[in-house]
Parts: sequence; structure tokens; C-alpha cells
Amino acid sequence: MPVCGGNAMTTAVPAFMIRIRNQIRAAEEKADESLLAKLDVMSAILRARQVEEAPAPHIAQDAIVRLGRAIQSDISSTNDVFRSHNALVEAKARITGGPNHDDDTPLFETERAGHDVAA
Repeated sequence: MPVCGGNAMTTAVPAFMIRIRNQIRAAEEKADESLLAKLDVMSAILRARQVEEAPAPHIAQDAIVRLGRAIQSDISSTNDVFRSHNALVEAKARITGGPNHDDDTPLFETERAGHDVAA
């Protein structure tokens, strides 16, 4: 159902778009959590190496290098998830005629709008 918003006619956001938005946001959050977990492990290894009991300063260097690669991969992967999010926002704008990036709207307001449309 078209909605008049200023000078342009827009269509209400369908419930499936709200579900996808929630899912992409969850994926972004999980990607951040994965990155933070790896950074925590990296930090723990580096701190453990600094104690006097460590037999040599280069202990676990291979683990640090491998974690560094995993972190780099996570950052690249997260970037692709963010780009997917942007592509979905642009698709939503084309379908609904609404603004391109209105993701500053609190999620609960958008969910409520989706429930109204679905009802």
C-alpha cells in the first residue's frame, strides 16, 4: 500500500524485508563477535609471552601468525557482509521507493511497522 511521504509516494516495507534486515544485522553482530574472540586469544597469547616464566620471547609465534591471518580473513568477510547489507538496503529502496539508508531507525520501530503491514 503506497504511503505519501513528503513529495514522493513510498510503499510500506514488507515483513520479509524486515526479517532479512534483522538477519543481516545478526550476521554482522556474529562477525564482530568472532573477530573479538580471535583478538582476545591473540591478546592472551601475547600477554602470556611477556611473563618471566616464558622460556623464550618467540613462543607461540606460529599461533600468532595464524591468528593474524584468521583475523585478516574475518575483517575481509565482515566487509563483504556489510556490502551485502548495503546492497539489500538499495534493493529495498528500489522496491519501496523509500530512502536508501534509513538504518538509523530503531529496530523495534521497523519491526512494529512490519507487523502492521503483515496484519
